[in-house]
Amino acid sequence: MKYYPIAPGNSWEYRLKDGTVYSNKVLSEEGSLVTMQNSTLPEPARLKIEGGSMFLELMGTDNFQLWLKDEMNAGESWDAAFTANGLSSVLHITVKDTGISKEVEGKLYEDVVMLEAESKINMNGNLISTQYFTQYFYAAGTGLILTTSSAGDYHGLVACTLL
Repeated sequence: MKYYPIAPGNSWEYRLKDGTVYSNKVLSEEGSLVTMQNSTLPEPARLKIEGGSMFLELMGTDNFQLWLKDEMNAGESWDAAFTANGLSSVLHITVKDTGISKEVEGKLYEDVVMLEAESKINMNGNLISTQYFTQYFYAAGTGLILTTSSAGDYHGLVACTLL
């Protein structure tokens, strides 16, 4: 993947705004199925890589939803659907910018794409915005470098190991 190099042993460390550090690590890759471990979660997560696209398993076994693509254009969007706490939900993902530079934790990254996910809940067939937005910044050849949100969340890349 152009914006998220997936190989067993690759890992990324992120700092939260309170100084806490956590990691994501690729454990295995079997065909298109990848298993990753986030140090804050008890169970590994799965994702699929197919045809230059990444599909995350969101909130349910085998619920693989489009998350990231090698080729994206500003303004492009798609929905990732899942059920959480009994509520049918959607993350409406929009490519906000491509080919930008972004400084994170004192390091400048080039060829960055910025995605924004708007959280929505399905109420009687109507998607209602929760007014919660999450921004994801991916650097080509590096992976996820920064996550921020409308609630003030911050997850900045402090180190990575790419094999």
